[in-house]
Amino acid sequence: MQRIRPPTAPASNLIPDFCAGRGVLTLAFTMELVAIVVTLVGNATGLEVLDRLLLVSLYLQWISLCSAAALCLIRRRLRYARPGMVFFVCWAVVVSIVMVVAWVSHWISTLLDWRFILPTQARIEFVLRHMGVAAIVVLLLLRYFWVRTEWSMQVQAEGEARYQALNARIRPHFLFNALNSLAALIQVRPNDAEMMVEDLSDLFRASLEKRGQVAPLVEEIGLCHAYLRIEKLRLGDKLKVEWDVPEELLSWPVPKLVVQPLIENAVHHGVSRLADGGVIRIAGREIFGRLVIEVTNPMIGGDGKPSRGNRIAIDNIAQRLNLIYGEGARLEMGRDMRLEGGLFRSRLILPKELRSQAPTDAAAAA
Repeated sequence: MQRIRPPTAPASNLIPDFCAGRGVLTLAFTMELVAIVVTLVGNATGLEVLDRLLLVSLYLQWISLCSAAALCLIRRRLRYARPGMVFFVCWAVVVSIVMVVAWVSHWISTLLDWRFILPTQARIEFVLRHMGVAAIVVLLLLRYFWVRTEWSMQVQAEGEARYQALNARIRPHFLFNALNSLAALIQVRPNDAEMMVEDLSDLFRASLEKRGQVAPLVEEIGLCHAYLRIEKLRLGDKLKVEWDVPEELLSWPVPKLVVQPLIENAVHHGVSRLADGGVIRIAGREIFGRLVIEVTNPMIGGDGKPSRGNRIAIDNIAQRLNLIYGEGARLEMGRDMRLEGGLFRSRLILPKELRSQAPTDAAAAA
């Protein structure tokens, strides 16, 4: 019997990604700060301070850039190596680069007589001292990057588990409401009840076939249409729906089942409570690089807030948005009294970019 172990981070993740410009710039900026600190704690005065800063910066930047280039080149080759081997190779490569750069720097400094940089140290002493410092610092840095990678994977796994738990809660909630509508139609309108069962079948088939935390807006709208057909059979002419979503927004990625619960809230707490019914309006706009979706419905009395049952779905949306986008997305709900009779307005504000730690393979939320 083969033991199945949980997936772990590739050993190459121990190495920071210096193949990308952002990593190199971060390293260069950090080394410049170190150069400033080293210069300030020295005993140089007057114009020597600027000369020392320039030379120390040049020395440290050469070490950092050469190390970044070397780690970028070996990163892919060490993808399948064991963590211990990756650790040792990276450590040895950086220390070797420091040795070479220190040797060359001492030789140039001696040749140009920069005594304020190398006051009394012999070349071998200078090289060994810098290699010793590099050996300790690189050891600590590699350990830090490894711990950070493991922590990042743990956070992502916890986020994935929370996301799937939220999806598991919303499925029975939607099914409960749909079955209530179906039960009301079975005896009085069996043909319509049969059509509702087909819509439910299509809805849950799509839920099982589609994987991932986000999908194009057009798929979410399709789920909303399936739900509205179910409610249309129950409410008849009382329920009217107006859509105002530009075609260019249909490809915008949105979390699964975030618009349908808002429409469900508009139906149960708005249109269904009005004797003459009403119109639910769903509008979408792109404002300052963010997708804004508004669902409005007429209402009479009360505050229009969802009941405890519907509140499960609303709280669910807020939690899933936080997992996927962090603070980048918002869900706003409230009564708008600027129009006669009052409207209840639900607004979703979604960025296009997901946060880095968002779960990437969550189950569909429908």
